[in-house]
Amino acid sequence: MKNTLTELFIKHLEDYEWSKNIFFTKEDDEYIPVNSSQLTGQIVSTIKFLKELCLKEGDRVAIISENRVEWAVADFACMFLKLISIPVYTSLSNSQIKYILENSGAGVCFVSNSSLLSKVLDIKDELTFLDKVIVFGNSAKEKYESGYVKFYSDIINKYSGVNKEEAMAYLKNLSSVISGDDILTIIYTSGTMGVPKGVVLTHANIYSNVIACQKVLTINENDTFLSYLPYSHAYERTAGYYLALFSGARIYYAQSIDTIAKQLTEISPTIVITVPRLLDKIYNKLLKSGEDMKDGLQKKIYLWAMEAARDKNVKINSMKWKIADRLVYKKIRQKTGNKIRFFVSGGGSLNKSTGEFFDKIGIMILEGYGMTETSPVISVNDPVKNKYGTVGKPLNGVNIKLSGENEILISGKLIMTGYYKDDEATRETIIDGWLHTGDIGEIDPEGYLKITDRKKSLMKTSGGKYVSPVHIEEILMNLRYIENVMVIGNERMYITALIVPDKRELQSYADKNKISHASYDELLKNKFLLKLIQKDIDKLQNDLSGYERVRRFTLLENPMSIETGELTPTMKIKRKFVEEKYNNEVENMYLKI
Repeated sequence: MKNTLTELFIKHLEDYEWSKNIFFTKEDDEYIPVNSSQLTGQIVSTIKFLKELCLKEGDRVAIISENRVEWAVADFACMFLKLISIPVYTSLSNSQIKYILENSGAGVCFVSNSSLLSKVLDIKDELTFLDKVIVFGNSAKEKYESGYVKFYSDIINKYSGVNKEEAMAYLKNLSSVISGDDILTIIYTSGTMGVPKGVVLTHANIYSNVIACQKVLTINENDTFLSYLPYSHAYERTAGYYLALFSGARIYYAQSIDTIAKQLTEISPTIVITVPRLLDKIYNKLLKSGEDMKDGLQKKIYLWAMEAARDKNVKINSMKWKIADRLVYKKIRQKTGNKIRFFVSGGGSLNKSTGEFFDKIGIMILEGYGMTETSPVISVNDPVKNKYGTVGKPLNGVNIKLSGENEILISGKLIMTGYYKDDEATRETIIDGWLHTGDIGEIDPEGYLKITDRKKSLMKTSGGKYVSPVHIEEILMNLRYIENVMVIGNERMYITALIVPDKRELQSYADKNKISHASYDELLKNKFLLKLIQKDIDKLQNDLSGYERVRRFTLLENPMSIETGELTPTMKIKRKFVEEKYNNEVENMYLKI
């Protein structure tokens, strides 16, 4: 084996039936499957089209699309032609898309629909390299048909009719000249600070990660994935796409994050790759459901069971747990389709108590750790010995050590070759073969890794005290009416916070405390409400040092989102952007009383 993903794909075609259904897309109320034969035919057709464009080895091809079968087709077509794929988030602004297309030098771009096509056409005259756009959907076909714009359906129709033997021979011939050292993709990190950097990953980088993950997560053809995180992110691309596909699992596409609850019961997935934010939402919704019930026996039983799930003294399989399981937990599992083996949580820190709560109700959460620069999985908990509060043990072939400052350093085949066109940043990140993650951690006696802080996110107050904003934010997020929070205090006299409330929860909180208000804007300024919130915050801060405690806060009316720029596509807060956007609100919190 040359450690390439093209070899893994060919092996998949050899190991499973040509008629095996792989991807499922919901259209209206029906899930439309795509099998190995259909997928391979589309890949071969797309390869032949791309060859006609006279692209050279190493040329860049962008993919701006939500998760769909065509994303995978374009991806594999690029692989077999030794073209470098450039995934781009659909939520990015025109200027952000322009930067990635121009910085990468992409000459061809796949887009999923007319809206994204319009984004690209709006910046067409500012792009030096792009000379062909291929659209997956047909809604704009009559309007945009031209030499510059092509439509995927025409490509597939033109080159249809390849049989299995021909396709396999064709793909094997192309794969024979591909090596593990060949660049597979350049993934631009969304970043919470500054301009995104292009992470250069080879076949061998991602191949090693997929193989290592397979040794911890025993996935096979009986498994079903529900995919909702974007393929543009290395986490879902490796774990929810390549790992699932090459392990023989089925992949169902979520229509949106809002349809996940319904699709869980329709699909009955066994594995969901997720971020903590979704789990936090489910957790809060479960707690809220009890409070919304009408007074009566059912409500009392539900609240009793929820309390038992949070009580560390109540052990699984104890009599109390068995009763709670029969009356409540079993019904909750049914709402997930009742076949979940585990959720894999990454892309952010999972609250330990949230993980333990889900475990208590019979839903396992495996927390892992990684970054784009490591292809991306560094460690993940083993289903056989899951340890909440940690991100598991390092994958096979991954070496971890801690610096003198306890920064986590990584080496192994999963490490990127570097940042595209940025040698300086590469030298700063990879030193003597060790990638400096920027995360602070510790390794317990059993070898489990725990992330304790983010080195770059540490703030230093004007009094010279170092403060971890992430730690404080995790504490404040225990308040149910807080949707997002960002702690501020670098070079400041004391700590403050910008808080985006959960509108529904805050209004419910106000009603319980008999706080009348004519509008939501008026509620956010209500002095009595603000005092109550400060009291709630103070209760949570008992274990914090005086210099770590939030002294003032501001409630923000508008939610943070990817579209408005406050959040990265993996829902992390862009600290610099938010602090600049709300500069006036921040400065007001530091005005003398």
